[in-house]
Amino acid sequence: MSDVEWHSVALAPIVLVHGTETLIADRAVQRLRGLAREADPSVAVHELSGDALGPGTLGQVASPSLFGEPRFVLVPELQAAPDSLVGELLDYLKTPEQDVTLVLVHRGGNRGKKLLDALKKAGVPRVDASPVKRAGDKQTFVAAEFARAQRRIQPEALIALVDAFGTDLAELAAISRQLIEDTTPEPGEQPAQVSVADVHALTAGRVESTAFAVADAAIAGREQEALQLLQQAQLAGADPVPIVAAIASKMRSLAKVTAPGAGPRSLGMPDWMLRNLSREARNWNDRSLARAIEAVARADHEVKGAGRDPQWSVQRMVMGICRARRAR
Repeated sequence: MSDVEWHSVALAPIVLVHGTETLIADRAVQRLRGLAREADPSVAVHELSGDALGPGTLGQVASPSLFGEPRFVLVPELQAAPDSLVGELLDYLKTPEQDVTLVLVHRGGNRGKKLLDALKKAGVPRVDASPVKRAGDKQTFVAAEFARAQRRIQPEALIALVDAFGTDLAELAAISRQLIEDTTPEPGEQPAQVSVADVHALTAGRVESTAFAVADAAIAGREQEALQLLQQAQLAGADPVPIVAAIASKMRSLAKVTAPGAGPRSLGMPDWMLRNLSREARNWNDRSLARAIEAVARADHEVKGAGRDPQWSVQRMVMGICRARRAR
C-alpha cells in the first residue's frame, strides 16, 4: 500500500482514504469524484451508506451495466460497514471490476482491521487523513494551500495564522482561502506576499490572534504597533482577562528559553517557536524580563477585579513590557 497526498491521488480500481481528519478525507473524495467525471461525464456515481448497505449491493452497483458506462462507488463509512459488506469487499479485492473506481473511507477505529490489512497487502493506494496536530505540520498545510493558489505568504504571517486558527483545520483552510481572495490584485498586477498585516486585518477582534500579535509586538519593543492592535481588540469587545493570559503565556515562554540547556523537548514547544523566542531573547536580560513579568502580574491581578479600569490596566501592561525591553 502506497501513501499518496489528497491533492495528488489518482483514479485507481480501489482507493482507501484512512483517518479521522474530515477535511482531508472529504477533499480526497471530492478530487476522485471530479477526476472520474472529467474522465467520462457519463460515469454512474453510487454511495453505499445507510439503507444501501444490504447484502449483494456492491455486486449490483459494480457489475457492468447495459450501456457500459464507468462506475464510481463510494463507501463513506467503512468503519461502520456491516460484516456482509466487509466480506463482499474482501472477495471483490481479489478481482476488481474494470471501469470501476471503488473509494473506501475509513474514519478511524479498530473495526475492519482484516479488510485494512488485506488492502495494504494488495498495494491499494491510501490517502492518509490522520489529524494534523503539530504546529509545524499546520504551517506546511497552510503554505501548500497558498502554493496551490500560486500565492506566497510571509513566514511570520504563516505563524500568526496558525496561532489564531490552528485548533481547527477546516477553519484554517477557510481562512486561508479568505486571505487569498482578499489579497488578490487587480488583473495585470503582480500579487504581493501575504503579510502579517493582512492576517491581522482579517483576524482583528479574535482574542487568540490579537493577543498573541500584541504580545509579539510588545516583546519586540514595537510599542505603537502593540497598542494599535490592543485598541482593535478592545474596540471589538475582547475580554481583557484572556488577552492578559495570552500575553502572560508568551512572556513565560520567553523566560523559559533563557534557561541554560533549554531545548524543544524539555520546554514542550516546537522547534520554530524555540528559534523565534531564542532570537528575541537576545534583546532581554534577567532584569528586564523581571520587570516585564511584574507588569503582566499586576495587570492580571487588576483585570480579575482588583482594578477599576481593566482596559487601562492592559494598556499599561503593554507599555511596561515595551519599556522594560528598552531599559535592559
